[in-house]
Amino acid sequence: MTNNLISPLNSGPFFWLMASVFVVTLGYGVALPMLPFFLEPLLADSSRFSVSWHVGMITGVYAFAMFLFAPLWGRLSDNVGRRPVILAGLGGFVVMLGTFGLSPNLGFAYASRILGGLFASSVLPVASAYIADMGVPELRARRFAWMGTAGLLGFLAGPMLGGWLSDASGQWLSSFAGRTGVDLVSMPFLVAAALGAAVWLLTYLEMPRYAGNAAVLPAADKPFTSHDSRSVNVLLLLTLLMMFGLGSFEVGVTLHGQQILGFGPDRLSQMFVACMLVMIGTQVLVFPYLIKRWHIHFIAPPAFAVMAGGLVLLPVALDFGWLLVVVGLVAAGSGLLAPIMSYRISLAAGTAQGAVLGKQAAASSLGQAIGSVVAGLWFGLMNREPFWATAGVLLIGAVLSAGMPLLSAQPAAKSGTRF
Repeated sequence: MTNNLISPLNSGPFFWLMASVFVVTLGYGVALPMLPFFLEPLLADSSRFSVSWHVGMITGVYAFAMFLFAPLWGRLSDNVGRRPVILAGLGGFVVMLGTFGLSPNLGFAYASRILGGLFASSVLPVASAYIADMGVPELRARRFAWMGTAGLLGFLAGPMLGGWLSDASGQWLSSFAGRTGVDLVSMPFLVAAALGAAVWLLTYLEMPRYAGNAAVLPAADKPFTSHDSRSVNVLLLLTLLMMFGLGSFEVGVTLHGQQILGFGPDRLSQMFVACMLVMIGTQVLVFPYLIKRWHIHFIAPPAFAVMAGGLVLLPVALDFGWLLVVVGLVAAGSGLLAPIMSYRISLAAGTAQGAVLGKQAAASSLGQAIGSVVAGLWFGLMNREPFWATAGVLLIGAVLSAGMPLLSAQPAAKSGTRF
């Protein structure tokens, strides 16, 4: 088998992969500061516990749907190709994002969010598998970091978009919403869906019609010739623990800001913007430096510990300045862990890139779902204990990652290629 069977993924198609990931994370990020305000009119009982419970559950069922369907999408892409799966998932997600914004009742909102998670679960793992197929191993770390950055930019843009579009001080927007009969808190979801539709069209036109299968990679370009299941299973567990912490934090910090500190959508949006800026800086500047020089079991334990420290401090952060410090700690730790896990899992996946990266997306979504539901439920009953318990779970991740010598694969090779 020769190298002419596959060509490197050049910057153009790679950009549209990043754009697809951006749209999915934008659709998730736009909901973070908006959900408490979006759900209140749909709830007959808008007590603190009721709002907290449904914020956690709506976030959790979205992630749980991703957990259920990500492996199926990954295996499907191994058989039919990456491009059709990405297009189907992105298109379905865009439609569901728009219908969620127009939800007339709570049941419709839940159904739209579950279906949105089903479709969203195809994009990230299949895009990651596409990168693994088309890029030689020494480029994977850099491209996974760029892919993670595209996702973080979506998370960054989502809260900014939500805070701006829901601000009733914008008279032109209020007038437009009044003429169309759309509530201001629904506008961010509809605008995000319109942007996603444009990206879908351009992705359809520009993404190469490459089937995609890791089996066509030259043998010399494969770090493993078969699925390294032991390494993958450990990394999947660490991914689940990390995302449990992040899911709990996202819901918890939203509810803490709204119900304890009295923040509105604009202030919550600023908080999430700060979070995403730290994560982007960590992935773009810190991760590429560390991954070239250190083994994973030297990087992951401190990152888990930093996340745990942020969650311990969250309940006692009673002003915006201290809350930004807490957000920065959690963002820095998770910003390191996410690309590390994706890169190492890709190296251990061998020829089963779609299936294994689908499992990673499933583990990530399951952890996020459990963390979101637990935070939403517990926050309505108590303020501090949920975050301290989550910090304990993250410390377990630190211990596990430190004690696993099988994770000590060689650092990524240096490459002069831009992506």
